[in-house]
Amino acid sequence: MTNNFGIFFTRDGVVIRLPVNPDKLPVAVESDNSEYNVLGIGPIMVPRKPKLKTVTISKFFPGKPFPGVLTANGFEPPEFYIRFFQSAMDEKAPILYTPVRYYEDGTPFMTEDAGFQVLVTGFTYEERGGETGDFYYDLTLTEYRDYSPRVMQVQQQTAGTPATVTTEQTRDIPQGQLVVGGVCVANGPYYYSSYGDEPHGNGNGRRVVVSRIVDGSRACPVHVITESGGALGWMKKSALQVVSVT
Repeated sequence: MTNNFGIFFTRDGVVIRLPVNPDKLPVAVESDNSEYNVLGIGPIMVPRKPKLKTVTISKFFPGKPFPGVLTANGFEPPEFYIRFFQSAMDEKAPILYTPVRYYEDGTPFMTEDAGFQVLVTGFTYEERGGETGDFYYDLTLTEYRDYSPRVMQVQQQTAGTPATVTTEQTRDIPQGQLVVGGVCVANGPYYYSSYGDEPHGNGNGRRVVVSRIVDGSRACPVHVITESGGALGWMKKSALQVVSVT
């Protein structure tokens, strides 16, 4: 039976899949709460937002295809994956981490946990004796949150009245046009690559946000995420109905 469970990464329109699934997939989320000692009360805990999520993956990149390889139809040597993660780390570039979960019978599960943007914060690899061509690796990923400032425009008012602040309009966007950041209703499936490769999920009637648009000659050139920022996949333009533009 085909193993559809997979771990995918996206950067600049390039989607890769780990050729061999790890034995475990730990995701750590720690609190950032602060503890104080209040006179007359004693120790208290002040709740704060959780720290960034971290994902650690350890496995190997095979030097040659074998029956357990999940990318047999598009096999790449270890140096392909090493370059991908090393360059993302060196260039401080966020990549999209997407776990795609399926039971053995092909039924998807945990579809709401669609992944998130990460930075490569640790990447080591090694060769081992007797396993020529294989590279064993340890990969550490840390959640990335966009902190880019918004451009604001201050409008001065007459004396005695406060000034108002509005978001600066950089360009006019035709109504109904697909743009990055636009909210849409998905009327069809979304796939794990812009070429329409399996596996896929069902987005019928779901509100999504456009996160990326690539070459229109591809079958599914629009990447969408949930309104909370979770990754979903790639869709056809015709399957998206624009609701609003942010």
